[in-house]
Amino acid sequence: MNFKKPNFHLPKIKFLPLHMVAPLNFVLIFIIMFTYSRLEPHMEEVNMQYVIANRNKPQFILLDVRNEAIFKGRAPFAGMKMPPFEGLPGGHIPGSVNFPIKDLNNATAFDDLAKRGITRDTTIILYCNSGGLSSRFADTLIRRFNYSPAKLKHYRGGISDWVKDEDNITLPADHDPPYYSDDYWMSYAENYSGSSGGK
Repeated sequence: MNFKKPNFHLPKIKFLPLHMVAPLNFVLIFIIMFTYSRLEPHMEEVNMQYVIANRNKPQFILLDVRNEAIFKGRAPFAGMKMPPFEGLPGGHIPGSVNFPIKDLNNATAFDDLAKRGITRDTTIILYCNSGGLSSRFADTLIRRFNYSPAKLKHYRGGISDWVKDEDNITLPADHDPPYYSDDYWMSYAENYSGSSGGK
């Protein structure tokens, strides 16, 4: 009995030219990173209307990350001859909780955040004067304290956006007034020399 030898051949494998390997690897890595970034939770940026609608809800915390003196009424950038923002009053958005960004450096920061209701389970709306400090604060919550970006809302416009609406107030009611004139600056500098509000 004669058996026929199977007649099959392995397919020939064609390799890419070496000069094509690196660009294709780069494209593949980019696609993977882009897909991952879309799936990963992000901190949402919110506007004034969002803040007004949610600031007094029990599951939300409106967080002012500026220093305590500004929160209590001292005008931001007081004593600076060329402030980055003019006309910003002292005080905070009604309903805010204050946790200055410098206090994140304390050894007890995580417990101190929890004492003020700034927990991982709460939706936190962060703001400062113009978005710089609040952005850094949020980044620290995510990287150092493992807060979920999905639970953080960033009011980037902050106080500089809040005061654009004349119906919006800042507390306390007897805070430092907005300042524009050189006379005001000279008067203010006598009382607050060498201090700044930070962004």
